[in-house]
Amino acid sequence: MNIDITAGSLVKVTVVRQPTSQRAGKTLSRIFARDPVNQRAARRRNRIRTQVADPHRRGGRIWMNKTKAPPIVQPGKGDACRIRATVDVIADLGSVARFVEVTSV
Repeated sequence: MNIDITAGSLVKVTVVRQPTSQRAGKTLSRIFARDPVNQRAARRRNRIRTQVADPHRRGGRIWMNKTKAPPIVQPGKGDACRIRATVDVIADLGSVARFVEVTSV
């Protein structure tokens, strides 16, 4: 990586190139999901999924059918987020370093 990131600091992650592999896309999606704005969207999505669940009896117990949750964030070129750098985030950023630009905030 091009800058030294310490654990616990705030960083801004900007996508400069579209990921070329599915693994890198999933890693970027996981990184962007840590942004507080995206966390609010995830909580809202889970609340809505619970409200529209289809409860019915199955074997004498209540059974809930929930729909599959779509991904919250599919970051593309030019998208940015602000996250707190933890040890696992730093490792993830290292694996997708060729697709992102990381600056300290």
